[in-house]
Amino acid sequence: MMDMFLKQQQQQKMMMTPQLQQSIEILQYSTLELEQFLYDQQLENPLIELQPPSFQERIFGDSHSLVRSTENDLYTKIAEPNYREELLQLATLTFTGNDLQIVQVLIEQLDNKGYSPAHLSNVADEQHYYGIQLLQQIGPPGIGARNLQECLLLQIEENDYDLQQLIQKGLFLLAERKFPELMKSLKLSKEQLLALINRLQQLTPIPCALNSVDNIEYVTPDIVVVIEDGTLQFSLNDRSLPTIQLQNSYKNLASLLPIVEQAYVKQQYKHYEWLVQSIQRRRQTIIRIMSVVLQHQQQFFYQGLSYLKPLSLRDIATQIEMHESTVSRAIRNKIILTPVGTYLWKDLFSSKIESTQKEHSQTSILEMIKKIITFENKQKPLSDQKIAESLANSFQIHLARRTISKYREELGIPAASKRKEL
Repeated sequence: MMDMFLKQQQQQKMMMTPQLQQSIEILQYSTLELEQFLYDQQLENPLIELQPPSFQERIFGDSHSLVRSTENDLYTKIAEPNYREELLQLATLTFTGNDLQIVQVLIEQLDNKGYSPAHLSNVADEQHYYGIQLLQQIGPPGIGARNLQECLLLQIEENDYDLQQLIQKGLFLLAERKFPELMKSLKLSKEQLLALINRLQQLTPIPCALNSVDNIEYVTPDIVVVIEDGTLQFSLNDRSLPTIQLQNSYKNLASLLPIVEQAYVKQQYKHYEWLVQSIQRRRQTIIRIMSVVLQHQQQFFYQGLSYLKPLSLRDIATQIEMHESTVSRAIRNKIILTPVGTYLWKDLFSSKIESTQKEHSQTSILEMIKKIITFENKQKPLSDQKIAESLANSFQIHLARRTISKYREELGIPAASKRKEL
């Protein structure tokens, strides 16, 4: 028979309290996210009173700010013009009867690039094509096309036979850069084909590209780096954040309230103190990390991505005596404005390529590959092996061909055979 007994055991466990979890979230917030979080806290805690910055404070900042903002920082996006509505209005003014009905159905079915589906329900193909022809009268050339080939054909003259032939029979060969086969198929000389390609490049594959505006987001940087009197300096772009204040009326009334409500006020007061401390810790952490990044990546801030040095989260964590995970959370979702461009803060951290004799970051090598391809002979584009040899000869960076291929694909650059020009 099995004996049953009780055993007492002591264990140490780290429990993640709601406040600890929220402190981690605060560290990860961008400035805009933190601003929204603070206003949410004001709604939840009656002791918290937020004092929004004045218009001048948002634009010019305090005396310690290193940079001056513009009014654009106050906005995150602009409205998108509704071209579908504009086309419908033009159709109403231009057509009547069945023509108007066909065009209206077609406009409603257009996708964001101005293409219509291959088939419209309850509309015969002949009527569909007729509607596309009508649409050319009120919209940009090519609008309503069912595919790329039809879109390009709608943009050229009907008697332009050679260009028609290139579009109808040669687009695939052209995309594959198979120029000899293309010249043989269309019975064209090199000069004739080159002239046709130049004309083809004047057409647009997206009918509404010139007549539509996508949602434009104006990113607000969390950190701004400037060169002042030849010296790099940085500041946190937190002028939009409201000042956290204590609602004194609640605190003064606490002693007059019943016991249960006094406990509630005390709890909310502790939350207020925690929030103020968490915001300050977040700020101090970001400043400490950025101070090390600024010192380590000086060449990058003066000269750009090609001069980005290897820098890991562990390097930073060791120097500022923080855990690596804290550094990772602090740089997340943050945007940094620098003299050489706007980047995600995490992009300034790059691993070292171990096979190089000199110290190069992966990001700087990607930039080198991009430049080599930019200045290559377009009639004889470099293979991945040739790019590897160029890196070895010019920069003493020794990488395998397959590594070059991987980096090239990361850059979104096609293989040599697809980069060839006539």
